[in-house]
Amino acid sequence: MIDGLKARIAARVPLYGAFVPMPSSAVVEMCAHAGFDFVILDREHGAAGTETIEHHVRAADAAGIPSIVRVPGRAPEHALHALDAGANGILMPHVIAPEDAAAAVGAAHFPPRGIRGMSTSTRAGRHGLASPAETLSRAGRETVVIGQVEDAAALPNVAGIARTPDLDAVFVGPADLSTSLGFPGQPGHPDVVAAVDRIRRDVESVGGPPLANFARNEAEAAELVRQGFTIVCFSSAAILSRRLADLVAALKR
Repeated sequence: MIDGLKARIAARVPLYGAFVPMPSSAVVEMCAHAGFDFVILDREHGAAGTETIEHHVRAADAAGIPSIVRVPGRAPEHALHALDAGANGILMPHVIAPEDAAAAVGAAHFPPRGIRGMSTSTRAGRHGLASPAETLSRAGRETVVIGQVEDAAALPNVAGIARTPDLDAVFVGPADLSTSLGFPGQPGHPDVVAAVDRIRRDVESVGGPPLANFARNEAEAAELVRQGFTIVCFSSAAILSRRLADLVAALKR
């Protein structure tokens, strides 16, 4: 675990992250060496399993970049496995109600803040060399919990989600949100744009945590920061695929 990400999120300085859906530690290292502030290791849509994610976290630590795992579902063991592997935190998809956000926080934190089980034999416990006190202290100080709002059903509940204690950020999921609203593949549709703006305003109205969103390019990232999103993420898969396609297209012209 690379310390300091939680504090940087709370400080609301612009942070830029890269999703890594491919089961490739090399891509994690590439994102680190490119200068991203953190990586999100994607277990919701990515192919990596529990063991592979641990290797990805290890690669992130070696390259000096914090890692967050987007867990595949709400079951507490998903958060447990990611954090035991040494990740800095979790991104919980499809947070629809305040209870979902509270459950994510609870799964990520040790008692009395949550229900995470204690084991110092894991990588996060330095394979038995960290004391329980050290493990508890570091986890409480550094664990990041982010909730992803990406469903039409969540829109009336955003303010309540944003009030959840120990929720570090609210992440808008424009792809699933556009699909849920009936406009799949159209994040720029006026109704989707209005929904994203509603999420932003509802979070800000209750003094909620920092906001995160996706961007496809530099211009979109700059506009999101201007709107008040302090965490902006890119897809490493999309970046690589688009660059490869552009290169081949240019070669064949």
